[in-house]
Amino acid sequence: ANGTHGQMEHTLTTKIGKGEAIQSVGDGLFRMCLGEKRRLSIPPHVINRYREILPGYLAGDNTTIDVEMIIINKMSLHKSVSGLVMAMLEPVQDEFCSRTVIVGDTLYVEYEGTLEDGTVFDSSARRGMPFGPFVHGHKQIIDGYTETLEGRCLGERWRMTVPPHLAYGDDGVGEDIPGGATLTFDVRLIKLNDDIWGDEIRNKKVLGYEVIEKPAVCDEFAGAGDDELYIHYEATREDKSKFGSLVTQTPPYGPFSLSGKGTFVPALDYALPGMCLGERRVVVVPPRMGWVGGHHDSIMVEVVLVKMNGKEADILKKYQKSSRGRRGESGKIEL
Repeated sequence: ANGTHGQMEHTLTTKIGKGEAIQSVGDGLFRMCLGEKRRLSIPPHVINRYREILPGYLAGDNTTIDVEMIIINKMSLHKSVSGLVMAMLEPVQDEFCSRTVIVGDTLYVEYEGTLEDGTVFDSSARRGMPFGPFVHGHKQIIDGYTETLEGRCLGERWRMTVPPHLAYGDDGVGEDIPGGATLTFDVRLIKLNDDIWGDEIRNKKVLGYEVIEKPAVCDEFAGAGDDELYIHYEATREDKSKFGSLVTQTPPYGPFSLSGKGTFVPALDYALPGMCLGERRVVVVPPRMGWVGGHHDSIMVEVVLVKMNGKEADILKKYQKSSRGRRGESGKIEL
């Protein structure tokens, strides 16, 4: 508008029609699809509203903004450096996901594949059966599938736009898929090894904890505030391998507070509030609520609150007799 041109990126979280941000048809976001791009020309009479939403990003009396819709409620858009674009349409909530796909898993999917003009070239509905079994990471499917399946939860549905080099290349396949075709697949993972997607798994919450030992008198218990906490823990993985301060016989993890950065393990932070000093709990840690760096399995963690605000639990003396070494320099509970 003022003869200058600038490029910048800004991620905006907004609610349509809630009086909190950009509103209605006239403001340009209404009815945008996930992944859709629009160029918005902002007239003078609403420029101040946009300046409130994007402080420091707008200048002049009339500005053009390029907008791409990357999240709508629980749906999200993901772009890979490989050129693949994935729209996550039906994600499984973290607390309901017991396992994610890794190399070597045996999978089945429901799917529909379309060309760029919308022509359906293949689908599981047309075949009357899902595609599978196939082993993930063993080059039994096109690379586009392999890329999007890694880390998926059973039941998740996504749409992927696959460039030719991740699909069938310049050769194509028969008469249905021409050479150099970019393909779109609508996919749902319906079987992961022995688990089959259905109401039982859909409604089964994985995240949780069980109290296995509690002091007769609970004078001190962890709140969600600034309490200074220390814990001992022993974690058991899907393959029965173990790790943690009780395994390595190192001092307890801490200090940390739940109002600060916590343990860096969201599932443990969920289970600690209300825990008595000296109490033991077993926590189920789903893969997406677990350790930095990630793990594919749900991990069973026995956790003991051994020290709080300078006061030590009686059980800590037992652990101190056998402990050695010191906590890692990262200050995080590590996998």
